[in-house]
Amino acid sequence: MPNTAGAGRFEKELAKATGSILSIQKHKCRAFHATDDGNWNEAIFAEWRELSQPRVIQNTRFIVEAGIFSSDHIDPGSQLLADHLPAHLHGHVADLGAGWGFLSAALLKRCPKVKRFDLFEADSRALNCAKKNLTAHDREIHLHWHDVTTGLPDSYDAIVMNPPFHTGQATDVDLGRAFLKVAAASLKRGGKLLLVANRQLPYEAALELSGLTWRKITEDKIYKILFAEKR
Repeated sequence: MPNTAGAGRFEKELAKATGSILSIQKHKCRAFHATDDGNWNEAIFAEWRELSQPRVIQNTRFIVEAGIFSSDHIDPGSQLLADHLPAHLHGHVADLGAGWGFLSAALLKRCPKVKRFDLFEADSRALNCAKKNLTAHDREIHLHWHDVTTGLPDSYDAIVMNPPFHTGQATDVDLGRAFLKVAAASLKRGGKLLLVANRQLPYEAALELSGLTWRKITEDKIYKILFAEKR
């Protein structure tokens, strides 16, 4: 594990359960392991296993799991986009990088004319949570365990997304740009794209390069909502 990812802290955490640790450090990383000598603290392991169980976010009905994006609260960027979704979205709609389904649930609640809805998510754990979180909606819903950057299998009347912009712990603006490029290619003529992003991310230029017309719907101190259309 890289030292910058907290290798030292994780080594200490493992030592709490196992006692003796063997560790090798090189190239700003460390590899560490423990051998079961019969004295491991199984109670700590049991606590860790319990942390991986599905749970409900406080004061909501949404089911999440540890380790997925925004697993202990509703992401404020997604909430901002949900608050500004137009009710007239219709037809075949997709959520790219849908996570555990908050934005999808908000759209299905607000937009009764959506007939078919596709969720695309690369984290299978998040997708499993999304499946549970959307059971109350009676529309045609399809969940896809899929890397959006490889393209989409269909075309859409509207797309919503809170695109990722990290690879591991590093900021990766190109990942968000790839989402925008795929979205633009997958919109039908007249199709709508709504996205939320951190204010400093340069997505407006990416929208223009993809041939979309766009405008900023709103922003706050951290996030902006962009609306784009394919003409």
